[in-house]
Amino acid sequence: MLAHEFQDKGLDGVVSSWIGTGENLPISAEQLTSVLGSSHLQEMAQKVGLPVDGLTEKLSVLPPQVVDQLTPTGSVPEEGGLLAQGMGMLGGLLK
Repeated sequence: MLAHEFQDKGLDGVVSSWIGTGENLPISAEQLTSVLGSSHLQEMAQKVGLPVDGLTEKLSVLPPQVVDQLTPTGSVPEEGGLLAQGMGMLGGLLK
């Protein structure tokens, strides 16, 4: 699951804020690059015709919004539930 990739990069607190009911912490373009990898982002940027910096800036708003919308009660739904599906779709977009 994509959430584990964020957590593996030391972004546990950031991901937890997206799941919780409080304020969502932002993710920087640099943090997103550390999760996705610069070569993958360069490939994506070429496909969409944006510079890498522009792409990461635009992509950095997606994970907080998607996870927040999929966890309105502040808890992670059962495995295979809506969060898993949403994170899978987000992973498909970002990978």
